Amino acid sequence: MTLPSISGWLMLSEQQRVQRVSALNPYAGEGSELLEVVVDRFRKEFGHLKGLQINGPGVYHGGTWVIGALHPLVFDNRLLPPTYLGMTVHKSVVQPLPPEFQSGYAWSPRNFSRFVDRCGDEVRRVLGNANMTREEMLHALIGEPYDEFVARCRVWVAEGKIPPFE
Repeated sequence: MTLPSISGWLMLSEQQRVQRVSALNPYAGEGSELLEVVVDRFRKEFGHLKGLQINGPGVYHGGTWVIGALHPLVFDNRLLPPTYLGMTVHKSVVQPLPPEFQSGYAWSPRNFSRFVDRCGDEVRRVLGNANMTREEMLHALIGEPYDEFVARCRVWVAEGKIPPFE
């Protein structure tokens, strides 16, 4: 597939860019030159965020181009988009995880709740907002409203994708 220059790429809608990226074969290197430019732009826009390590373009399981975004657990995930100029932003957390995340399904809502309850002052300090509510802290760490995250996890439990957490 022939891809446009970065200026042509920017004229496409995000949906068009996502569709084109998903049609590429990253194992064959399709699109790598353009996507290097995309990742460079991502670095310039988001590289200032404390603790964020940006890798890519990379290939995720199943053969999809991604931008790797590695960050500490205490990080405001609301600041990163799910896609950027057509590429999925694949977020990962630096290990090791605190004790709340060591048993059961690590990413269960209950673990986030327990962590925020124990470490709320630290979360507020690291995120630079002494007035954050519990809900705001959970939203920042998870990257979406807590209630929506719980609902999504319940669906995953029903589908057998994750173990029960309640």
